[in-house]
Formats: sequence, structure tokens, C-alpha cells
Amino acid sequence: MLVNYFKLKNISWRGRIIALSAVGGVFVFLSLFSIWQRNFTDTLLNYVPNEAVFYAHFSRPKINNLSQFDKLLAKVLADFGLTDLTALNIDREMAVVGRLEGEQINYNLLIKTDRPSQAKKALESAGLAYKFLANNKIVIADKDQLANYQKNRNNSVKSTAQKRFYSLSSINLYISPEFFRLEADDLFLNFIFGLLKNDNSDLVLNFRAQRDGLKVLTGWLSSAVGALDTFPVHPPKEKIAGDLVLAAADLKSVLGNWQNNLKNISPSDYDIFSDGEWGTYLNTYLPGETGLSAPAGQVLLSVRKNRNNSNWLIGDYDFYLVIEKYYPAKVEEILKILMANHYPSVKNVYLSDGTKVTELTPEIKRWNFLEKNGANYLYSPDSQFKLIYQSLANNVIITNSEELLFQNWPQPDFNYLRFNSAWLSDDGAGRYLKSFAELEVNNQGLFLK
Repeated sequence: MLVNYFKLKNISWRGRIIALSAVGGVFVFLSLFSIWQRNFTDTLLNYVPNEAVFYAHFSRPKINNLSQFDKLLAKVLADFGLTDLTALNIDREMAVVGRLEGEQINYNLLIKTDRPSQAKKALESAGLAYKFLANNKIVIADKDQLANYQKNRNNSVKSTAQKRFYSLSSINLYISPEFFRLEADDLFLNFIFGLLKNDNSDLVLNFRAQRDGLKVLTGWLSSAVGALDTFPVHPPKEKIAGDLVLAAADLKSVLGNWQNNLKNISPSDYDIFSDGEWGTYLNTYLPGETGLSAPAGQVLLSVRKNRNNSNWLIGDYDFYLVIEKYYPAKVEEILKILMANHYPSVKNVYLSDGTKVTELTPEIKRWNFLEKNGANYLYSPDSQFKLIYQSLANNVIITNSEELLFQNWPQPDFNYLRFNSAWLSDDGAGRYLKSFAELEVNNQGLFLK
């Protein structure tokens, strides 16, 4: 076709040069893209055993590296007894495989190195068992597990998850339902699974390194988080202080959509949520549910850890919450319930056999608010804590801190979410996420920063 184009007599030399330049430009672009894509190709997936229930592939091209990413890799390597990331001379690729043996998951490490002899020396110095799968690919595992790793292009993980892995991801993660069954005690991990699992009841996550962090690619996530696609996020002009910041133009709509999607995907998970403490609380007090208040509009929540260490959530975290269109009577009821449950009345009761027992009863009627400087205060009996609310125009402000009450806060007419990773547990999946300072949902997507 290009030859025929040049044979046309009415094509000038200038036109031919432009056409040739365009073709050359496309060729160069495709060549560069092909080279760039090779930086992310997963060549370790072919060696995964069929018994694998967990697979995490890390792609680390030196031209797109993050300091947080290396911290994450260092934590993973430390779990295998390796303390020097550079000594392994990892050539872009590393993978963690969780292999099921009976009712136990054994984790092994796969690496691709650009200096096999140096990596071999580092492994032997650490006293670890290993096996070369190819001239530059090594598996690190217990001696009795090394034989399970050999080339298997049709292994179960590859056939199940490869098509759902993004080719340009920095991290591709696959976790099977069997993994979560055996890790039922990790509440955070199972919350993530219940939220993000797909129609196949497994979990596939993709992360792409960008200049400001790891972006979570949501293309293969459960439709339970489909609201992210229709949730117009607009970060505030100035950063809002707080370990947790949530702003929503219509919180009731967001929560309602999420619950409906969760119900369609997993009725059992929806039943657990709706019958649980937080589900009952939301369904009882969410504006508009009881007919006692108008539907919720704008909501802004900021929470920060304080130094109380009282083991009471309401006391150990200073919070500021503003809700649009919410009746003060409903706010007073909620705050009295919180205080009454934490400070129940103590009564001595004698049973029919004369046994004396002590009953702890939350009595809401004994609690009263005091007005002060235009706000309403509810003090604890020991004067250690207080809950405050204030009606302001069309909003109700709720807080436990006078300092936060009188700060200047933005009008919550946007959608935004951010929380610090310090809130996460030091055990399980949380310890790896702590390589990053925070999680943020902004107008570009979901990020670990």
C-alpha cells in the first residue's frame, strides 16, 4: 500500500518525505512501546505450582522506581531472611507464591537476577535453600518444596488470573477463595476481600507505579466498588488536617449504592454487614431512613489520633463531623446512647436465692446537655470526655474537641477520601501497606502514596 502511494505521480517529494516520516515515527513509537512493555512482562508466572492460592508479582523497572516500592520489597525479602535488596541484583522481577499444603500455606520467593553468581552468593550467605529454574531465575524455598517448582505454562494461577493482570502493572496480585478461608482471623484482609472480590469469588488487584505513588487499577474489581467510576472526586484546594478525611456531597446515596451492589454480588456478605453493629447503626441513624429527618446531603468528617489511650474509640480520636439537614433531636439521641453505653448505671440486684449481682444498665434519661457559647455539651461523669454538637444554618456539627469546633473548615460540596496508613495493623497485610504514608481517593483514582 505504501509502495502504491509513492508511485502516484501527483505526490510531491515533500509529501513523500512527510509520509515516510510519519511511518518512521509510528515504527519508532511501536518499537519503544514494545521495549517499555518488556519491562513489565511476567516471566515468573510459568513456574507457579498448581497448588498456589496466592501470587504477587512485582515489576521493578529502574526507570520508573519509587522509594516506597523498594521499602515494600525490602519488607517482603525480610520475611524470607534476606536483608540486602541490592545483593540479589534483582533484574526487574520478583514474585511471592503461596502454596497450599493440607491446611497450611507455605510462602516461597521467585526472583529474576541480572547477576546470578552474586545472587547465589547472597543466598548461600543467608543460609537459604534455593534452586535455579533458568540461568537467571531462582526459587527460594525449603528444601522439600524446591521440587514443586518447574516450568508449567498451564498452571492454575496463569489460566485463572493472567488475562486479568494489566500488562503494565508494577504489582499484580491474585488471591484464591481458599486463601481467605484459611486466613479468616485477619479481619482487615477479609474486609478487603468482601469488598473487592469479583464474580469468581477470587481477588485480582493491579497496581501501577506513578510519580506520586501506586495507583490501584480498578478494571477487574468487584462491581461493589463500581461507585468509584460514578463518584466524581474533587480534592480540596487546601489539604484538610486529619488522619482520616471523608467528604461526600451525598453520603446516603454513596452508601446506598455500595450496599445494593454488595447485595447483588454476595448476599451472604451483605447479610453479615447489614446485621452487624455498623450496618444496624447506619440503617437506624442514617438521615432519611426513619422519616425523622430530611435526606442527607453534604458530609465532612475529619478524625485524628490523640494521646488519651483510654481504649474508647470516641475518646481516643478527636473528630469533627458536619452533616447537612439533620435534626438536633436525632443528634442528641445518638450522643446520649454513646455516652450511656460507655458509662452505664451500676445497680445491685438480689436474686431469689439471696445472691447479690451487679447489673450495668445504659440509662439514656440520666444524660442532659448543657449550652455553652452557642453549642451543646454532654460531659462524662468523670469529666474526662465531652461530646458537642452545634446547629449552624442548614448543618449540624458534631465533635468531641472545642479546638476542632472553632476551626475554619471547607464547605463539604465535594467527594474525597484519605486516611493515614498508621491506622493499619502491624500484622498481616497492614504491615506491607505501611510502606506508604497514606491511601487517597482523588480525581485521578485510588492511590497508595
